Amino acid sequence: MPTNDFNPSAGSNCAGDIKVIQEGTAGFWYKFYQGSKGRFQFGVQYSYLWKDAWSGSGGLAAGVTPIGPKAVDNMLFTSLRFYLP
Repeated sequence: MPTNDFNPSAGSNCAGDIKVIQEGTAGFWYKFYQGSKGRFQFGVQYSYLWKDAWSGSGGLAAGVTPIGPKAVDNMLFTSLRFYLP
């Protein structure tokens, strides 16, 4: 029997399809030296990612409300840059 490497849900009966995905991000750059020798600057960025998948209803008793899987990721990025003149 040939294998199907393209189907990501071949190993189970649930693909975990995404229903909602949202991301918010904010950041800034601060130039702490700018002169004849170049420029140094520092940057910070914060990102918040929220993902909600479809709940499905297979195997639940009647009257039970299915709750879908959720994921939250908080990310913080920093950067230090030097630009040549």
